[in-house]
Amino acid sequence: MSRNRTAVAATVASVAAVLALTACSPSSPSPSAEAGSGLSGEVTFAGYGGAGGDAITAAWLDPFSEETGVDAILDPSMDNSKLLQMIESGNVTWDVAEAGLDFGLTEANDGLADIDCDIVECDAFDGQWPVTAKGVPMFVYSTVVTYNTDAFGDAGPQNWADWLDGDAFPGKRAINAGEGFFGLAEAILLADGVSRDDLYPLDIDRVFAALAPIKDDLIFITSGAECIDLVTSGEATVGACYNARVTAAEAEGSPIAMSWDGQIQSADYVTIPADSPNLDNAMALVAYITSTEHSGDLVNYLTYGPGNPHATIPDDKLADVPTSNEGTGDAAPIVPDFEWWNANRADVLEAVSAWVAS
Repeated sequence: MSRNRTAVAATVASVAAVLALTACSPSSPSPSAEAGSGLSGEVTFAGYGGAGGDAITAAWLDPFSEETGVDAILDPSMDNSKLLQMIESGNVTWDVAEAGLDFGLTEANDGLADIDCDIVECDAFDGQWPVTAKGVPMFVYSTVVTYNTDAFGDAGPQNWADWLDGDAFPGKRAINAGEGFFGLAEAILLADGVSRDDLYPLDIDRVFAALAPIKDDLIFITSGAECIDLVTSGEATVGACYNARVTAAEAEGSPIAMSWDGQIQSADYVTIPADSPNLDNAMALVAYITSTEHSGDLVNYLTYGPGNPHATIPDDKLADVPTSNEGTGDAAPIVPDFEWWNANRADVLEAVSAWVAS
């Protein structure tokens, strides 16, 4: 799934604030059962399109329409800056948007509607990814160590230290620098010997130093699809790719595999613009997507973990879902500190861009 997000300084807020402002009251009866009560008309979901958009439509939008009679429409042009422009102009055409914590899903963001926990199953979100004042976790995805099996067979790189080892695992590396090595910086520093307790503030110069020996072998990508294309073709033997894309390519018979060790985990949230033209429908759709009953439905189409930690995952999908393959110790998931990134993203992006161009 391609994520070309523009960081929006005006909406940035810390995870500390996120956690402090999750104040949603206990949920009432099953939101998915009551989501369609008395609803009509339409609801527009702004997402990123591609395979992710197709999966969201099949897993949630179409079934929601069938159950409620509300026409759930996918607009695949979601972008943080576009959403912010709509909010600031008052000309909002989206009802629900797919966003990350970098959009500032806190009480301080007046451009977003409060999550109604009498409708949304807020108290189910007691894991790594909390409900915030303005957003609910939709799914959990990972960037993983990925490799070409024609090059390495079953003995490819298994962790980020291997990923950095160009002697043991020669070849080009596909890596996304467009988000300032978000999450990847943490993985590289851990592989270079920094302890998890000492990661922040991130030493970006040390990241560059660790990458320097393989810099000539780095291919800087801009999308998830590009990562898969490069690794499956063999143009890159190693990549840092989205887990669901790797699973899909492997299922199609492509020469690609991945390791869950040190998976870089993040979550996409659903949020509602305060001026949504169909606010009741929007809240009902958010409740449906994130309910214990339906949150796991996405894995039948795209193997990202359910945002709701109590959702059921089919047994035949467990091996492919990030939240079901979390290691411990050095192999534990790497979860970037959004508070630090939201405060420092612009400076890191500038430094990374300069290093890539040098």
